[in-house]
Amino acid sequence: MPDRTEHPPPATESLYRQIVESAIDYAIVSFDLQGRVTSWNEGARRVLGWTEAQMRGQPVHRFFTPEDVAAGAVEEEMRTAEQTGHALDERWHQRSDGGRFWASGELMPLKGDGNAAPIVGFVKILRDRTEHRLQEARLRDLNDTLKASEARLQLALDVGGMGIWQYDLKTRAGRWWPGMDSLHGLPAGTRSMHLDAYFELVHPDDCQRVVSSVSDAIANKSGHHVEYRVIWPDGSVRWLESRSNLVMNLDSEPIALSGVCLDISRRKRVESDLKFLAEASAELAGLADYQSTLEKIAQLAVSHFADWCAVDMVADNGLLQRVTLAHSDPARRQLVQDLQRRFPLQAGRIAGAGPWHVLRTGQPQRVAELTDEMLNQAVAEPEYRAALQSLGLRSYLGVPLTVRNHTLGVISFALAESGRRYSPQDEDLAQDLARRAAVAIENATLLHALQQSDRAKDVFLATLAHELRNPLAPVWNGLSIIKRVPGDTERVQQVAGMIERQVGQLARLVDDLLDVSRITTGKIELKKERTDLASVLRSAVETSRPHIEAAHHALSVHLPNEPVEVEADPVRLAQVFSNLLNNSAKYTRPGGKIDLQVTAEPQRLVVTVRDNGAGIPTEMLGKVFTLFTQITHPAERSQGGLGIGLSLVDGLVRLHGGSVEARSEGLDKGSEFVVILPRAAQAPPEPAATAEPEKAEDAGERRRILVVDDNQDAAATLAELLQMLGSEVAVAHDGLGAVDQVRQFLPDVVLLDIGLPDINGYEAARRIRAIEGVRQPRLVALTGWGQNQDKEMAAAAGFDEHWTKPVDPQRLQDLAG
Repeated sequence: MPDRTEHPPPATESLYRQIVESAIDYAIVSFDLQGRVTSWNEGARRVLGWTEAQMRGQPVHRFFTPEDVAAGAVEEEMRTAEQTGHALDERWHQRSDGGRFWASGELMPLKGDGNAAPIVGFVKILRDRTEHRLQEARLRDLNDTLKASEARLQLALDVGGMGIWQYDLKTRAGRWWPGMDSLHGLPAGTRSMHLDAYFELVHPDDCQRVVSSVSDAIANKSGHHVEYRVIWPDGSVRWLESRSNLVMNLDSEPIALSGVCLDISRRKRVESDLKFLAEASAELAGLADYQSTLEKIAQLAVSHFADWCAVDMVADNGLLQRVTLAHSDPARRQLVQDLQRRFPLQAGRIAGAGPWHVLRTGQPQRVAELTDEMLNQAVAEPEYRAALQSLGLRSYLGVPLTVRNHTLGVISFALAESGRRYSPQDEDLAQDLARRAAVAIENATLLHALQQSDRAKDVFLATLAHELRNPLAPVWNGLSIIKRVPGDTERVQQVAGMIERQVGQLARLVDDLLDVSRITTGKIELKKERTDLASVLRSAVETSRPHIEAAHHALSVHLPNEPVEVEADPVRLAQVFSNLLNNSAKYTRPGGKIDLQVTAEPQRLVVTVRDNGAGIPTEMLGKVFTLFTQITHPAERSQGGLGIGLSLVDGLVRLHGGSVEARSEGLDKGSEFVVILPRAAQAPPEPAATAEPEKAEDAGERRRILVVDDNQDAAATLAELLQMLGSEVAVAHDGLGAVDQVRQFLPDVVLLDIGLPDINGYEAARRIRAIEGVRQPRLVALTGWGQNQDKEMAAAAGFDEHWTKPVDPQRLQDLAG
């Protein structure tokens, strides 16, 4: 633009016109003193819309707004230019289509030749500045809005954990709005920070990523989005999320970067916690050996959650035993392990805190800020206290490993060099982890127990087959002998005695199995009465004497001189002691010694069965009462046994309110079983009752018995035996036949099997009970099913008694009368 005080050098009209026409971004308009347009360049056509032909001779007022025209703005500019040599303005102008635009303009006077020539007109130069005007307005509006609502904005930013910022890309100077200071732990009121100084607040591991994000935003003329850590003046670390947009000038060049920062520390922590739990759960899902798995969990905790992690489990003796200890520095971990050897875990070593406190209370313990004063109060031993202080522990969190109200152990977490402190949210996470770990540990323990049980059952089944074959072999052989020498009465009687003994052994095996089942399912019924323990023990000795004498053992019995009474089922209690005596007889070499002794104490009775036999390995002492437990494999033992006798003893003793314990100094050093029973309270003597004489059966009358069994051999042999015993016997092989026989045979007793081919024994019993006009017989269920529910079903169907096969011959003798 020519200087406003000097005239340009002379130029030809064509050259001047060429220059004016080439300025297509500027509207250059000349008009005379009356305001009529005398020239109109191409730029004027582009900016204002009219052509030169349309505007030549027209008033210049046409491209001013009506408001400015009415206010005399055109004339005012002309006077100013005439007086001062030029007039500058920025105002709204009007286009040919009626649209308005913001323009900056300059008006200069036109003179004739020579400086003293009079003014002959004016030239108006305009430039469209609408976009620039709008951009400035937007910035002013933004600043005005921020200033007007700063208090409200501060509240919103504080609540949302946000801060607003803007950086000038040319000067790199920054402006911070409320909230940015608190996000970075800086003094309140911090409102500016140079961009390079800001990068120094960013965590070193994230700084280059943040710098690159800003550079990419500028290069791509776009905003940026980045998550990074900043370090506060106190050394703590916070996570921020930054989002921004570029501010552009009218030339589409970036001039500023404006954005917001949001504190995402909590979100990052939750993400880290969820990742930690997911990784821990994956490890726990495959848990088979909880030792190695808990080591992995502790290592994961050190990566995500703690500087130190220790796991302590409750051992069999009730004490805490450290399973694993984790820290990122092996040297510091070794330091603590050495410390643990010098100062083992024990109750009271740290008063009111630590794993033992968590174990006793069953509740988590969080110490957010662990101070030296706390350690001074909690730890009495100076050397131990100094060692703990040297570790620099600053926060502690202990949680119990609890499942179904049973505490398995304790997981302890500690913070030191990281500078963090445990929060209530951390406690929730630790409890979640502990619950998952406890369930996984219990499942692994149950799986191990199940595997052990399966192995024990395999041994049991093999042993059961062995034990069943042992008596079956002589029975089979004996039957073969009888078939070959039926006339040899003495030989037949000898074999029959042997068969009776072997069948009795089979019956005892089955009875023991049923007793164990009843005890484990809680369905056994004790018939307790006030009983002299001495009489119970004498009965047990008589039962076991054949075994003891067969092995030529010396038995000594020491009973109190005074009566010692217990509230007990005498039959079941005698079973306990006969099992213990049989056990001693079985596992003591021939010619050994067995001692039975009773010690009477004021509140309890202690019965000891001691032998000098094979003994029990120390590691098996706590397992000998477990079902199917065998100290050695059955194939390696000379004596038989199913591994259920001692389990039966333990169950029966517990049902009597007592306890049993096995003791031994090891193999070949004998065994000792101690049974402790509660002593019965003293009771006043009861008057002797006068016994009523039992009604005698009519002498000489043969009892009529109906045998019902679909097994023809079983029915035939039972009928023949009853006939030998003096009874009149009839036989039926199905339920409907049994009902008809009752009508025709009129039996006194019906021995009725349950599993029949047409209707079962229960239905047959109901139909027999429904027969009218006949004397009802005594119904006895004779079956191989002997559970309580079987007895209950039999009673409900009308049976008087329930007998299990095989039946003791003496019982049949009593029945035949």
